[in-house]
Amino acid sequence: MSRFHRPALVSVVVAGALVLVAVVRLLSYSRGSGLAGWLQESALGFLAYRPDSAASVRFFKILATPSVVAGQYFLFRLLNHLHSRNLPPGYDAAHRRIDFRPAGARLALTTLVTLHWVVIEWYKFGGPDRYPFSPLERPAINAVVLLLSQAVAFFGMKYLSFEPLLRQRG
Repeated sequence: MSRFHRPALVSVVVAGALVLVAVVRLLSYSRGSGLAGWLQESALGFLAYRPDSAASVRFFKILATPSVVAGQYFLFRLLNHLHSRNLPPGYDAAHRRIDFRPAGARLALTTLVTLHWVVIEWYKFGGPDRYPFSPLERPAINAVVLLLSQAVAFFGMKYLSFEPLLRQRG
């Protein structure tokens, strides 16, 4: 009989919620789309981008890097599963598991994602008009919030569990 491994279950639920935030935010940025208006009016409307709301413009940037890391978490879980599935029976793959425990790996991943956001911010304020931005946004505040986002992701990543979701009772 199997049962859920609680740290793995919590990790999957938290990462899933962050991916949901990322998808809703991304879809709500589309200009002139009926989807953006529908999202703002739906039950998920509080997650949608609203250029006239300071909380929407600034607060959700704190979740920017953790949301991308959540997507990476699911990718790495899939890779770990595929790797362990191809191993001979009785072989313990735990020591070869990809995870976010090493600080160097966490720093590299969060830095790459944050640099991605910095490029988008540059395009918003200094480049061609490719990304929407609100009159409430300020480049300096956005930079500080993105660094906070990186810190939240860096410290939160080490708590994500890559253990199998189901364990045998024993």
